Amino acid sequence: MTNNLPENDDAPWLNLTPQEVEELRYNKQKLTDYGREKIRALMLKSQMTEDIQQPNGDFLKNYPDVTRVEVIGNDGREFVHYGCSNVKVSLQDDGRTIKVFLYTMFQQKEND
Repeated sequence: MTNNLPENDDAPWLNLTPQEVEELRYNKQKLTDYGREKIRALMLKSQMTEDIQQPNGDFLKNYPDVTRVEVIGNDGREFVHYGCSNVKVSLQDDGRTIKVFLYTMFQQKEND
């Protein structure tokens, strides 16, 4: 774990004991973990999992378990996107337009 807290000899004006420096490091990590969990919870909460009929007649269908989206044309795969989460498909313009909304989940890096 990297930290940006000064050592005692780096900032003598702080006059911190080694125990106080360690406590600050511990609290910093604890707050970082807390913030990550709050952000993750907000992201999950904000993701809709229900299908929606929009006021203009468009229909938004949700696919919360989809993790890969591919578009296939005459020559094969034209678009591939991995790591999707909570994909939404909207049929618009009286069925003449299809839109695909891709979202990627916040992923925590190892040793972060």
